[in-house]
Amino acid sequence: MRHTASAMSAAIGTLFVSLGAASPAAFAADPYSTVSKENVEPQLQGSQYWTPERFKAAKPMTLPLARSAAVSEMSVQPDLRSVPQSSNAHPPSAQVNVAPSLLYVPDAAMLSSANAYGIEPQASGTFNTPYTSTRVFPMFSGTSAAYSADRSYPYRAVGKLFFSINGAPYVCSASVIQRRVVATAGHCVHSGTSAGFHSNFVFVPAFRDGAAPFKQWNWRYVIVTGAWAGGGGGVPNAADYAMIEFGDQPMSTGAPASKLGNVTGWLGWQTLSLNGNHTSKLGYPCNLDNCQKMHNVASTAYRAVSPNNVEYGSDARGGSSGGPWVQNFEELSVGGGTGNNTAQNRVVGITSYGYVSTDPKVQGSSILDSRWVGLWNAICARAGNCN
Repeated sequence: MRHTASAMSAAIGTLFVSLGAASPAAFAADPYSTVSKENVEPQLQGSQYWTPERFKAAKPMTLPLARSAAVSEMSVQPDLRSVPQSSNAHPPSAQVNVAPSLLYVPDAAMLSSANAYGIEPQASGTFNTPYTSTRVFPMFSGTSAAYSADRSYPYRAVGKLFFSINGAPYVCSASVIQRRVVATAGHCVHSGTSAGFHSNFVFVPAFRDGAAPFKQWNWRYVIVTGAWAGGGGGVPNAADYAMIEFGDQPMSTGAPASKLGNVTGWLGWQTLSLNGNHTSKLGYPCNLDNCQKMHNVASTAYRAVSPNNVEYGSDARGGSSGGPWVQNFEELSVGGGTGNNTAQNRVVGITSYGYVSTDPKVQGSSILDSRWVGLWNAICARAGNCN
């Protein structure tokens, strides 16, 4: 269900702040504010910045790390401004056959089979919270590539987000949640300090081994929560998430321009649903397969922590930031869809942080609440993004 920006703004008091209109302190003072940036400078177009050398050199965005002693458990108190909101997933509507373009040629080390499958069934760390971690499978190449899981919906709605910080190339994970809208972590788009926004955002859905099977997409607009923008970059953060609008492009010579979500399909989302749930955490952690292949960590909620976060078992590290935590990640079976929370393929969290020590083997996400809905309403108010 879509909610209009005006109606929700009136209901929750969301304050929209354009770039440069307020300081990080102002965002921190009103954590329900938002801060945004428009791509109006030609030199910021990803097509002018990104070269094969920069794609190849992109480093994983450092996963924000918390110290165990600084994290406190909490009883989940839903944001008093929030009521449960949601948006449905949708399969691709544009049937395209695109020959994968090669962003760069991976080195042999990038494709090393040292972590051949990365499977750790029923693994758990020192927090004793189980998870199953696996490369997305099956994966095929050549003429059989169309049958690969990572190039099929709903996996293909997930990809790599490339960007730059002070001219240096970095990468996070992200997912398509509407026709032109991609969701990721706040720290993947903004420093959380006065340094402000990162630059040159390019999204590559279903990335694998240096290839872009559904092309690369250039950004037009980015918006992040005031809670992250004014939070100083520390974690856990109450709302470490962001949304980016991407421009349209033709998928073949002479074809009309297509919207990103029509090509990949998109995931739905659901607020106030992170605690007491089970999710598939998708993305490109660089400690597994050198972030060259999509990965899936499945686990159940471990604990809620202050200020507005829930932790799940996971062995993923840098590069997984911004990846979606999806409830009921599935193709519904005949006779399925029973229970008290049956909506499928909905994002309920976004990879935000891990721990300084790798021993706990958990990751945390901010709970999607009215701040998420505020981002959604602002970006959907821009013509053509969500219709």
